[in-house]
Order: sequence, then C-alpha cells, then structure tokens
Amino acid sequence: MMDFIRKNAASWMMKLILGAIALVFIFWGVGSFRSQRLETAAKVNGEKILLTDYNREYNRVLERYQQMFGGTVPEAIMKGLNIKQQVLDNLINQEIIAQEAEKMGIRVTDQEIQDVILNIDAFKKDGAFDLDLYKQALRNARMVPADFEKQVRQEITIRKVQALLGAGLHATQDEIKERYAYINQEINLAFIKIPSSSCEDSVKVDEKELVAWYEKNKENYRTDPKIKLRYLLFDRKEFEKQVKVTPEEVKGWYEQHKEQFQKPEMRHARHILLKLPQEADESKTKQIQAKAEKILKQLQEGKKSFQEMAKEYSQDPGTAEKGGDLGFFPKGVMVKPFEDAVFSMKEGEVKGPVRTQFGLHIIRLDKIRPAKTASLQEVKDQIEQDLRKQKAGQLMWEAATRAYDSIIEMGGLDLYAKAEKKQTRETGLFSRANPDPAVGNRAETLNAVMALEKGELSSILEVPQGLMVAEAVDKKLPYIPKLNDVRQRAEQDFIREKAVELCREKAEKLVESAKKEGLIKAAEKAGLAVEETGLFKRGDSKAGGKLPAQAVAKARSLMLQKGKNLVGEPVQIGNTFYVVGLKQVKDAPADGLKSQKDSLKQKILAEKRQTVFMDWLNDARNRAEIEVKRGL
Repeated sequence: MMDFIRKNAASWMMKLILGAIALVFIFWGVGSFRSQRLETAAKVNGEKILLTDYNREYNRVLERYQQMFGGTVPEAIMKGLNIKQQVLDNLINQEIIAQEAEKMGIRVTDQEIQDVILNIDAFKKDGAFDLDLYKQALRNARMVPADFEKQVRQEITIRKVQALLGAGLHATQDEIKERYAYINQEINLAFIKIPSSSCEDSVKVDEKELVAWYEKNKENYRTDPKIKLRYLLFDRKEFEKQVKVTPEEVKGWYEQHKEQFQKPEMRHARHILLKLPQEADESKTKQIQAKAEKILKQLQEGKKSFQEMAKEYSQDPGTAEKGGDLGFFPKGVMVKPFEDAVFSMKEGEVKGPVRTQFGLHIIRLDKIRPAKTASLQEVKDQIEQDLRKQKAGQLMWEAATRAYDSIIEMGGLDLYAKAEKKQTRETGLFSRANPDPAVGNRAETLNAVMALEKGELSSILEVPQGLMVAEAVDKKLPYIPKLNDVRQRAEQDFIREKAVELCREKAEKLVESAKKEGLIKAAEKAGLAVEETGLFKRGDSKAGGKLPAQAVAKARSLMLQKGKNLVGEPVQIGNTFYVVGLKQVKDAPADGLKSQKDSLKQKILAEKRQTVFMDWLNDARNRAEIEVKRGL
C-alpha cells in the first residue's frame, strides 16, 4: 500500500488488513451511518470533524501503542509520539483529500467498496467470503461497519488521486542507470569495535567524585512505589471441582462447533536451498541456476539420497543438517511459489528449481496427510476440560460478585471474612516491576492495584489462580535512598559511565592517528584488532549483520570524500564505539542493468508519485481554512 498511509498512519484500514482484523460493512448496507450533530474537534473549509470521530481514532491509536508496549506506554515515549496531534493531523488530511478529490471529479462508488472488501483474504474461508467469519471479526474489533466502510473509501480515493496526479510521470533512462549504479555498487569496510567494558579496569573510584556523581544522578535510584494487600481469593480449581459435564453436553458442543476440529491437508517436504538475492544480476542468476539443475540431475540419477545432497549443498542453516527436512505443514505457512509447488506434487516426486525470495529450491514431497475432521472420541477430553473451565468461570464470577456486594454492604473485607468465616491472605510489599505471584503481572490488574490508597478496596481482579478482591493494608511511596544503601550498584554505574568516557577518548585518538597513517597501523599501535565486512551492496544497511546501521550510514559518507586513509568519526552504539574506514569500492557490473531495468523503473515512478502526492497535499493544506478546537 501507499507510503502516505504508512508515514501518516492515517488509514488504519491497511493496518487492520495486515493484522488480519476483519470487519463488516456491506451486509448492513454501504453508507448506512450518518453522524449526528455533535461537538466538533475541527473544521476544514467549513466541514466539521466530529469530536466523537477524533476520540474514537485517538483511542484506537493509543490502544495500538499500548499493545506494542505491553499495557502502558512510557511517559517519555508518549510525549515524543504526540498522539493527539498525530491523530488530528491525519483526520484533517483525510478531509482535505476528500474535498480536493471531489473538486477533481473523483468519485468512489459503493460497488468499488464492495469489490475491495470481498477480495480481502482475511475475510475469506476456503477461498470465499465468509459472513460468520466477518461477523466474529467485527465483534473482536469493537468497531461499527460504517467505520471500516469509510476507511475503504478513503483508501480508494487516495489511490485514484495519486493515479491522476502521477499520470504524466516517467522514469528516464539516465535515472534508471543512475539508480542501478547506486544500489548495485559494493563497498568493503574495515572497522574496529571498542566496547566500554574494555576500559572499566582503568577507572579508579574516588570517594569524593563518587559522592558528587551520586548527587547528580540520584533520581535514577528513586525506588518504585510498593503496596501490600489483604485479599480474598476465588480459586478457579476449587470451582472446577464443583462442576459436572455430561457426555450429552460434550457431544452437543462438538456437533455445534465441528468446524473447529477440521484439520487441513498437511504435506511433509524436504528442500535444498541455494541462496540467490532478488537483486542478483543475470550472470549470478545463471550461475546459481546451473548449479541447481546439476544437483537436480544427480538426484534424478539416484547417485546420492536427497538427505545426503541436502547436507552437502543446502544453504538453509535450519534444515541442511536434517537432510532438508521441513516436517509437515499446511497451506498458508510457506512463501507462495514454494507452497504452490509442494501442493501440486505427488508423494516421492522431486521438483525444481523453484525461485522464491530466498533463492532456488529443489523440493521433494515425502508424505501427504489428507484433510480430516477430528472425531468426537479424539477431542472429547479437551471439550470436557474446556466446558468445565467455562462453567467454573461462570460460578467463580457469580461468587466473587456476591461476595463483593456483601463486602461493600458490611463496610470492609475483614468484617465480611469474619461474618462469613472466610480466610483472607496477605501479600508482602511489592512493586509493579516485581509483582507478588498471587497478583501476577497482568497489566490491567497491576494498574488497578497500584492505584489503590491505603485502606481502599479494589474491584474484582483477574489473577493467575482466578479472581481476587483486595484491600490495600500498606503503601510505601517512592524515595531516594542514601548512597551507602545502594553503594555497590552506584559504584558499578559510576565505573560504566567513566569507562564510556575513556573509550570515547580512545576512539577519538584512534581516528586522529588513522587519518595520518591508516587504520591498520593505528590499530596495531593501540593493540586493537581490525575486522572487515567484506563486499556488500548499498541496500544492505547492516553490512551483512557485521555492523550497526548507524555505523554503515556514517561510513557511506566517506565515499563522497577523496584521498587516502578515509576514516569516519567514532560512532557510539550503546556502550560500544565503532571506528570505520573505507577499504574498497566496487562499481556495479555493466551487464546487470537489463535484468533490473523494469523493477527500477517502477520504484522510481512510485517514489515520484509519492513526492507529487505529498506536495499536492501540503499545498492543499496550506490553502485550506482550518479551525481546531482549543485544547486539542
């Protein structure tokens, strides 16, 4: 999908599709929802952006970030993301695009929206649109149909606008040649790593200096708030003992949900992989192709077993030693060209070479396990266990709710426990970072618990063993400890920080020396080892995994310089310093342009369309009359 959507995060449609979050729209009718007259968040050329739409989109974006960070987004990151402004800008952009598209005569029909939705794989079962799957997805996504319909319409509109704006664009031969030469040029870097740990032995801890350092950094040692709970536990296992599940219930559930026990066709295959980059030139491609065909011929002649050939030739580190064994797998697991080949083969058949993004594969199909539906006998124990848990969960919630109401009426947990002869338990003092095992690490539970004040009663909480109603019996506020209380930790941190400073100085002196006499001589004098990346292409941001991206980016700038002993300034990644020098530059092979010409042309055109579109949008936004509600 379009970079505009990626960069601006405006169209959640594509993100929802990519995340396989299916939504319903069409079976309730396209265009069935009309916003009521509600408070506005902003106006664009007089058209309202409703506050309800803003809040809904804000909550979606916030929830996505919360999922990424496991429940709570750190405050510093929240501030940097500026989600409120991000969401508002996206909604304003969407309204501007819609208005400008209408002026341009661009329309999106209901049929177009239907065609897009009905062809999304996430909404299909066995290749066809599935209404039940659609409905379930809508419930899971907690969205109304009109939201998704609107997002689809926006996406189609953007595509049409981009197509219209980019209609006259083209990529010249010179541009294609220049891009080919750029991305296929190879460089070899020499580099030295200086980890700060190598400088720690040189750090001397001076008491006066340590005290001053701690005073400056003492906020880093502020303790976490801690809380102690008295609680009443509703143990799930105890309720499971009270539950009975009959054979008739198991059978009835099985019949109603039989589709859940369908096992897809599985195929057991082996492969021999010969790596071949997608951007490989024609010469390299022919070389690897010939090697693959030679291996295939040897297999057909039966000179060696497939397992032996895989161990000898396969470049797949995960399967080569296992004779290329991939085990059983269903459709939808492997990359499509590989999957298409495997699921078109007969048992014992060898096929190849098959090209994928990883290279060339020679494949053998060992076994076909047909699709089947598991029998009731095979799954009855699992169904019985699930029904038991379901019934027990319902009983547990009912019991916890009754108890909670009584606790409120009686005026406290202790009074209830005494009257009902229930046993309460206590945790020790614990923090969010190190929760008590009885409470667990569920984000929602910890948020609720840590918000309690001393003497305050919680709501019903989900915990590892079941449910809990808790009362805060003690709470310790965060404080800064004295140096002696954290001396060992403080000294270690002090040494690490000073070691980083020493290593920075060491790296800077190394660069100064290397610019005069070369990196290898400078390293020898400093007693440091020099490594090489080997030749790699510009598109490889990490030099085959041998260097961090920041160090590679710094080194690329050396190619613009002239002279000998080209060495970049030190690059710090974490607590390690990298000193990188340019050793070799290899120009792109002249005979490789033909095989990449079409793909390069499409990339250049896509970039130009994106640039034109963003310039158009920025211009339209500058011309628009935009009013934003105060406080947003």
